[in-house]
Amino acid sequence: MTSTIGRAAGPWARAATSLTAAGLSTVDTVTAGLARGGLPSARALGARKDEIARRTSGSPHLRDGVFHNHQPIEPAVDADLGVLTDMIRHPGRPHHAIPVLTPQLDDERADLSATWLGHASVLVDLDGVRILTDPVFSRRCSPSQRVGPARMHRPPLAVGALPSIDVVLISHDHYDHLDMATVVELARRQPAARFITSLGVSAHLVAWGIDPNRIQEADWWGTCAVTVGSTDLTFTCCPARHFSGRALVRNTTQWASWSVHGPEHRLFFSGDTGFCEQFDEVGARLGPFDLTLIAVGAYDPVWPDVHVNPEEAVRVHRMLTRDRGRDAVMIPIHWGTFNLARHPWAEPITRLLPSAAAESATVVVPPPGGTIDLRTRTGTGTHNPAWWEASA
Repeated sequence: MTSTIGRAAGPWARAATSLTAAGLSTVDTVTAGLARGGLPSARALGARKDEIARRTSGSPHLRDGVFHNHQPIEPAVDADLGVLTDMIRHPGRPHHAIPVLTPQLDDERADLSATWLGHASVLVDLDGVRILTDPVFSRRCSPSQRVGPARMHRPPLAVGALPSIDVVLISHDHYDHLDMATVVELARRQPAARFITSLGVSAHLVAWGIDPNRIQEADWWGTCAVTVGSTDLTFTCCPARHFSGRALVRNTTQWASWSVHGPEHRLFFSGDTGFCEQFDEVGARLGPFDLTLIAVGAYDPVWPDVHVNPEEAVRVHRMLTRDRGRDAVMIPIHWGTFNLARHPWAEPITRLLPSAAAESATVVVPPPGGTIDLRTRTGTGTHNPAWWEASA
């Protein structure tokens, strides 16, 4: 979930307070206000509202200029002062250092493998095509590297050390899923990589100087076709239950989960989502999936409808994999890297594994930098499946 105004101190809080009092409604004005308030990275807020609207205006999911969930979100997702105080007093951090592996990757692609790079960033080889999801390699998920939630472990790789990538897949525009510094450097260092985004998010990339010819976007149930060498892949933008926004203006861009179909294998990437029955439709229309990457962390009773808890994540996995049973693998994401909720650091996994066992679901939990070959169920990090216990 994106940072809330009260979570950061100093220039951000001062600027945000004045902006709220003024009743501002455009990204342009927000950017100017943050700059006057002392926040140096106002450019990271992204595209203007009118630039986004040019890309989204025809969407059937847009009402009164904003996107909506099929299942309404209740209660409001904003964290109050008490929640923020709890997070400061009882931060969801491990008691010991988090082990981080350095992936040994080259340009030879696997049939089906996944390397968890932290949070929602996963490097997936699918039928010989390499896909990077929601890349965030910066120290903080924030418009400024001076304030905001900081990483609890280093990135397993620097952007410059990544192997050749074919597709960068982006679920929505929150700071912990769309990091300006990371995507700009990726675009520079990976000139052959294409960017696939949910509707409207392309406006941010273009505002940051990425060539529009390298970008494809889709609304819910829309598709993007990609050919790499002789391999054709179909990316389907699927529903999610969440929200979007990089400043005080929300929901002008679409949020999504993604299905990726190759000639032999199928991948599901949840992005950020609360539980919704539409995942049953995704499974029926596009599944069953061989691999699911599903968020399991940053849930809280205050925002129950925008982030699944671990038990709900297992339910989503079963909806998507159906009769595949233990042949399908779930890798939990969106936990362990940034402190974005009040639950203890390891709780997502301590709750996830018993729930998965009860549902006969196969879950593999790689450490940051760990690579899992889904064809053989082997790889770096698999020798110690309970690695997280020592950190917790």
